[in-house]
Amino acid sequence: MPKIILLIDDDEDEFYILKMALEATNNQSTCMWASNLEDAIRSLQEFHPEIVFIDINMPKDNGFICLEELKRNDPIGHSAFIIYSTSINEADQKKALDSGASYCMRKAQNLSVLKKQLTKLFNNSHILGDYIK
Repeated sequence: MPKIILLIDDDEDEFYILKMALEATNNQSTCMWASNLEDAIRSLQEFHPEIVFIDINMPKDNGFICLEELKRNDPIGHSAFIIYSTSINEADQKKALDSGASYCMRKAQNLSVLKKQLTKLFNNSHILGDYIK
């Protein structure tokens, strides 16, 4: 059964890049995109994605606010939340993990590197565990 993956990012180009990389991993998945918190909550409640990538730097509600709100709207713990941003310092990583993120991942500089990152992520049961059975 295909996994549903949701990307929350204000830049639609990031969605297409992630989608291409996911397709290149030959991993059965459906990739969805939300550009803001409201759309993300709707997608979470309607589609129950297994994995949610959240960009930190968004204009209205940053990634940490999104993470907190999405965790509140995912009471059964159906989704793994991954902070996914261009730059993630140690303080951001600690804050994300303390707030309930499963993992933090830097956006790759090219499609090949992103494909490798995603393959490693999907093969790491310690990070995603039951979310990707």
